[in-house]
Amino acid sequence: MLRTVRVVFSKTGRARFISHLDLVRTMTRVVRRAEIPLWYTEGFNRHPYLTFAAPLSLGFEGLRESMDLRLEEDMPYDELVARLNTALPEGFEAISAAEAVHKVGALTAARYRLRFDCPPEKITALLAQPEILVEKRTKKKTMKTLDIRPAFADAQVSAYGEGTKVTVTLPVGNDTVNPSLLLQALGATSDEEYHLRVLRLDLLTADGKSFC
Repeated sequence: MLRTVRVVFSKTGRARFISHLDLVRTMTRVVRRAEIPLWYTEGFNRHPYLTFAAPLSLGFEGLRESMDLRLEEDMPYDELVARLNTALPEGFEAISAAEAVHKVGALTAARYRLRFDCPPEKITALLAQPEILVEKRTKKKTMKTLDIRPAFADAQVSAYGEGTKVTVTLPVGNDTVNPSLLLQALGATSDEEYHLRVLRLDLLTADGKSFC
């Protein structure tokens, strides 16, 4: 009997430079090496069933990322996690495994921590503006002007060493707001200008509970 299991894993350090496509390839190799009884699709070009909720942008880190596996036979959750951790490369860690309770459509938001090399006053002044207009690329590869001020309305700003830390919950899905848009609003031409570091703390459902 096929069974879908949701694995929670972290992606930090140098692993943040692995693209989503390479992440899929990496995890496919990992589950094979770990001898997980993974289900493969039927047909000429068979491939394993792995799905990821809200893939991270390149350069972002995540503490509670989600990967669904479809298994052909039962395996204790703690054994599955242990096997994955023996095969995962540096920067990845399997944290837990459990039955997939929420469908991907239930995912509506994500909690982030952003770090900037600039004084808190600069971020506070930006967020105090009545609107924050940025250019966002659509799925049709066109550009549109977006006011991200409502998405950052509840952002918490504080000093972090000589820089700034921003903790914020942003929408995920059809109205996804990428946290790096705040960098664009600062007038930066690259992430390196303010040495932006983005850590996704958790994935959330509409009622604010953890997706996984």
